Amino acid sequence: MSDPRRHPDWEQPADRHTQLIDPVITVQQLGRFEVFRKLQTRIDHALVFSTTKGGYVAFLPPHRPGSTRGYTAVYEVDMGVHHVRADIELPSDNDAHQFVVVVELSWRVADPALFVASGHRDVPRLLLGELEQTARPVARRFAIAESAQAEGELLRALPEAGPLGRDCGLHTSWTVRLRRDQENIDHQLRMQAIQHGTAEQILTEELGMRYDVQLDQRARRQDELTTGRALAYGGQQHQLALQQQQWEHQQRVELSRQQAELQRVEAEKIAFYQWHLEQGGVHGWALHLAQHPEDSALVMRTMREDQLQMIRDQMSLVSQVLSDGGAERHELQGPKQLALRAMNDILSQRLPGVPHEAAPLAPPAPPQYPGQIAPQGPPPAPPQVPPPGPPPAQPPAAPPGQYGPPPTFSQWEPPPGYGTAPVQPPPAPENQAGTGTDDGRPQP
Repeated sequence: MSDPRRHPDWEQPADRHTQLIDPVITVQQLGRFEVFRKLQTRIDHALVFSTTKGGYVAFLPPHRPGSTRGYTAVYEVDMGVHHVRADIELPSDNDAHQFVVVVELSWRVADPALFVASGHRDVPRLLLGELEQTARPVARRFAIAESAQAEGELLRALPEAGPLGRDCGLHTSWTVRLRRDQENIDHQLRMQAIQHGTAEQILTEELGMRYDVQLDQRARRQDELTTGRALAYGGQQHQLALQQQQWEHQQRVELSRQQAELQRVEAEKIAFYQWHLEQGGVHGWALHLAQHPEDSALVMRTMREDQLQMIRDQMSLVSQVLSDGGAERHELQGPKQLALRAMNDILSQRLPGVPHEAAPLAPPAPPQYPGQIAPQGPPPAPPQVPPPGPPPAQPPAAPPGQYGPPPTFSQWEPPPGYGTAPVQPPPAPENQAGTGTDDGRPQP
């Protein structure tokens, strides 16, 4: 409130956003016989007038008095809501430790006349004092570590004590939060940090053990898989080695069989050619013609030349044998027979190797010497010509293979008299007593 003609007795510079301690904004004295004048006040402020009898009359906004007659002073009171936050200390059961109470208050003037009559000028201190007076005996019952229990009991006891500032015409709402002192809080923080660190280490160890177990299980599983894979691979390698050994054995067996077959074929071939080569002459050329029919003219010409050469050799041998002075007479009996037979063959135009019936030759008469007495009795029997031997065995089969078509010797039959053993000359008569002398003459 401001009066241009007069200054107020007390006035605080406050507006709507000022944090107030005393809600009385201005105080102004009124003259006893002062004429009526209109007061300039804020619309949300209340006016409290003091009477001459010591009473107070309040005009709440927006009401204003019509006249100031009979009033000695006027108080302008703020009717707004104000907030206060403060920290107070309450003792615990041990004086060495105190609780710290955080108080948050909201207050406003509900009865301006009663507040002006109370005479209070510091509203936050008034409210905090009443709260502290009620809370102190409650906090004394709890230890510093029991802050939660003390706070709960405090929140129950304060409403039972009644609203704060009610006797001063104030309307308040409040809340409190009780905590330990800073030193105890720091100690608890340190303890909590230690516990947290220990819990972290324990959890780290536990999780590390779990991690190690998982790693061990994973390594074991990996070892099992590796072992299984190695066993499977080893089994496959073993099977492969066995199969390779079986194949190699089969190859060696087959190679041995082939070598044996080649040896058998070689042996048959050797036997085949050996037999034909042992027969000589005609058989050899027959084998050649069987394999090379185109060489028939050459074979015939060569055989004719060989036969002619053989005839010449036989004629020369006969001439030498029949000539005089070659050997003793008794030694030439057998060769002469062979020579005569060869001559007979030549004269009969028979080729060697062709079967024929040879007439037996009469044994020659023993030579007569002068003065020799003819032996009595029958003449000596002619020398026996051994019978022809058995025909040679069948020629071996021609070896198969790349040596041309083998001749069908199984269908070949030797001609009569083929392979007959030649006539051997009779052995020379042994010198027996009474039969003769070394010169062939009989012993007298």
